[in-house]
Amino acid sequence: MNYAQKNEEKGPISSFMAKRRFNPTGNEDRIPTVEKNFTKRVNLRLFWKWRDTHSNEPAPENCTKCDGLLMDSWLWERFSHPVCETCRDEKNEHKLLARTDVKNLYLLKDADLDLRKPPLRYWAKKNPHNPRYGDMKLYLKCQVEKRMIEVHGSWEELEMKKETREQLKDVRSEKRFEKKLKDLRQQIRGSSNKKVETMKAHDHVFGAEKELSNGDWEHSCQECGFKETFEKL
Repeated sequence: MNYAQKNEEKGPISSFMAKRRFNPTGNEDRIPTVEKNFTKRVNLRLFWKWRDTHSNEPAPENCTKCDGLLMDSWLWERFSHPVCETCRDEKNEHKLLARTDVKNLYLLKDADLDLRKPPLRYWAKKNPHNPRYGDMKLYLKCQVEKRMIEVHGSWEELEMKKETREQLKDVRSEKRFEKKLKDLRQQIRGSSNKKVETMKAHDHVFGAEKELSNGDWEHSCQECGFKETFEKL
């Protein structure tokens, strides 16, 4: 009976220590196979424990970018996006976008974000401009762009819709100007036999803002009824 067989009879720990105490040559791997397997099993147990603690849905074992273990992934925890911390690109692909920017830049509506399956995940964060406002909803750029392709079909379609939107905006502005000019002419004709009173300018007192169906916003002066349409950036 050789030395290794004697140690196997003593138990797995003694066998492990016997295999650990070997003296490989310079061309051989200095880490025994049994130690590699043991380390791999420990890492997998840690990963499974982390996955069960941080996510309700099963997480993939590997990062989709580098194929490494997906442990302590902020992107997975917040957005269920299987990319590890090493591969996280905060300035480009994994940049966080506010909900208003998402709707303006990609022409997405509330239904596209909240009702279309699956709803886009977001990170709710305190508003840095005014804590009294509601929480900001931050979305992951790569997930938003994927949803944009689902809604519009392609980047080219998105650009065409943006151009059409700008043209319609110019047409609406021109129509509003023509209407004001027409009203002014009617006022002048109606008061031709009367003393024309000088119109006094005043500071508008705008009421609550409301969002229109085309994505623009509108508010009205509470004193003179003047309506102003604008876009939020």
